[in-house]
Amino acid sequence: HLKSVMCMNFYELVGASSSDVVYLALPLHHMAGALLGVVGCLGIGERGRDPRRCFGEGRFWDECRAEGVTVFQYIGELCRYLVNQPQRPGEGQHGLRMAVGSGLRPDVWRSFQRRFGPLRIVETYGMSEGNVTLFNYTG
Repeated sequence: HLKSVMCMNFYELVGASSSDVVYLALPLHHMAGALLGVVGCLGIGERGRDPRRCFGEGRFWDECRAEGVTVFQYIGELCRYLVNQPQRPGEGQHGLRMAVGSGLRPDVWRSFQRRFGPLRIVETYGMSEGNVTLFNYTG
């Protein structure tokens, strides 16, 4: 229960607020999707964007533009899927300012920022494995 309560502060800790629109595409049976995603959004007063929807790399940027998404919660492979998509006109025109999650490989991190713009990436580790959590605040 304490871990659940602590997750309510997740987005505030990484620099998000109620004015942000959070894109949630992680499964709700995992802590990253349920506690960090849904409960974290409740903590900042944001409802998140349709957590029932499956992640679709081909429609991701269109959905971000349509919903006004400013924060994307990822697991590293989601960013790799986006980087591996064929380039499309206008893909760098979005309101995303931050991506937060875990498991982002350094090569994908660099490619993601180079291709989609200088957004802030906050890498976390240990959110579900134990009682110690690490954040990469410096990028």
